[in-house]
Amino acid sequence: MNDLQDKCRGSLIGGAVGDALGYEVEFMSLAAIRKRFGENGISDYVLDGNGVAEFSDDTQMSLFTAEGLLTAISDNKVYEKDILPYISTAYEHWYYTQCHSGMKMSKSWLTHIRALWSRRAPGMTCLSALQSISMPNAAPVINNSKGCGGIMRVAPIGIFSATHPKILDIEHAGYLAGYAADITHKHPLSTYSSIALVMIVADCMSYDNIDRVKFKFIVIDRVFKLLELYFKNDKYLAELRGLVSKALELAESDKSDSDAIRFLGEGWVAEETLAIAIFSVMRHIDDFEKCICSAVNHDGDSDSTGAVAGNIIGAILGYSAIPDKYIENLELHDVLMSVADDLGGFSSSEQMAERYGNHNPFNVNTSNLI
Repeated sequence: MNDLQDKCRGSLIGGAVGDALGYEVEFMSLAAIRKRFGENGISDYVLDGNGVAEFSDDTQMSLFTAEGLLTAISDNKVYEKDILPYISTAYEHWYYTQCHSGMKMSKSWLTHIRALWSRRAPGMTCLSALQSISMPNAAPVINNSKGCGGIMRVAPIGIFSATHPKILDIEHAGYLAGYAADITHKHPLSTYSSIALVMIVADCMSYDNIDRVKFKFIVIDRVFKLLELYFKNDKYLAELRGLVSKALELAESDKSDSDAIRFLGEGWVAEETLAIAIFSVMRHIDDFEKCICSAVNHDGDSDSTGAVAGNIIGAILGYSAIPDKYIENLELHDVLMSVADDLGGFSSSEQMAERYGNHNPFNVNTSNLI
């Protein structure tokens, strides 16, 4: 496994790890988390009755983002406006898994996987928007939501961009991520936060040995300078940059993780999710476990902040840096590994053709299939 493949796997699986760890405490206050798990909060999975660490809708939708993107590429679509309808269709497939009984769909190999038909606290904005889109006479999605349901699912676009820059460079990957989030969440802060995340993931994968100085450079001098070039004098972008700059500053302060995160919010909205994730990565730039634990132990949307932090720290440190205890028992680990390889271009041509051309669940354990 080369370094880039390691980072592809690290980013996608890192997001799933943060999601699975945070999913157990998503709706708990920090005080309640500490009462149940001790002063340091949750740091180990809580397993279901089958010994599995379940992830939430965040990872489910990330997988469907990957399927939509790779299906479009299989059909020789390379421009973001041409790729977007495929991602939207993939989200409709995910919506079907949440609202109907399990019956595999002919145009989606992921819907053949039994575990993905489980309802895992899906966001109401996602559900209502996709319900409108999936109607016979599709109704336009009208809302002003900046909830984290947009940002938590777009990291696969950054993984693909980092490994296929000639097909989808960092600029156009950012645009695609913004459009993908906008399918369900219409507020500019959802769009900008999603663009920023994908650009950060893609850029982090292109560097070796990222320390705090380099990470700050990537976030502020690379990603936000590009965003400010594209969206000049936008008040929402200025708001997002201010919050992210505060996160970077707090990470270098002497405040405890939990006290610092209180200044950034609870992660229920996109800009707070990104800020908390960036804080946790900056604070614990060389330690996957500490980063993830920081990102989930707070009052708020722990699975989404954990997922986004995992996407970023995984892109920096790679899969090889994830402790074994987070690999063991992770739901659909082998599927996640395989999709990460699909995104990175490390899978066989046969697998890509079967999954994204013929929509067959090639190379999946038959015990997982419907």
